[in-house]
Amino acid sequence: MRSSMVQNELQHEDGEISIGRRTWLTFEMIALFGGMPVAVYYLVYRHHIPLFQLLLPASVLFIAALTFQRTFSWWRTLTTGISWLHILGILAVFALVGPALAIYAWHTEPSRYLYFPKAAYHFWLLVMIAYPLISVTTQEIMYRVFFFHRYGPLFARDRKALIALNAVYFAFGHIIFMSMPSVVLSFFGGLLFAWRYDRTRSYWAVVLEHALYGDLIFTVGLGRHFYTGVMNF
Repeated sequence: MRSSMVQNELQHEDGEISIGRRTWLTFEMIALFGGMPVAVYYLVYRHHIPLFQLLLPASVLFIAALTFQRTFSWWRTLTTGISWLHILGILAVFALVGPALAIYAWHTEPSRYLYFPKAAYHFWLLVMIAYPLISVTTQEIMYRVFFFHRYGPLFARDRKALIALNAVYFAFGHIIFMSMPSVVLSFFGGLLFAWRYDRTRSYWAVVLEHALYGDLIFTVGLGRHFYTGVMNF
């Protein structure tokens, strides 16, 4: 059973919405989460703007959009912690999926396996810290906090569809890396993160879970599938 906190958070999503409102939200969702990766792709590969430089304006856009929604509370979002039960759940899943990812990397990228921390330890350490702080926090605001709050009302009676569609958009967002493993891994990761957020409504829970898998991917040699290679220096 969900806690009363989660039930209160979902009240806004459970109400009926008009056909006009439903149409607008559907159009907006498709335009934003379908068009945004295409725009980012264009800016990265045509104008050679590094992806990390696009994270700041993207985060400002989504933070502003959430701030101006009367039904949204940053205080509630940022003060909703993680229970020990959910932490144990996150670690239990990671204990199963993490080794599977490591074995997959070892079989498919043997020359890259653990190469990053061995060859560039200090840079690897920087990525282990910067990736969660900059990239993961931004992605989870966009794809979980904003997406669920804004478009949850479209799926008030079908949470599975909401979770599945969120994972599809999350995977589509990774087309910018031009790597099928990136898209596939992001889809399954998106399913897990969306399910976790739907169950807990904890931003910090999905940030923790996303950070664990992201750091593991960069460590075991799969990071090239999540890197554009575009720099402006």
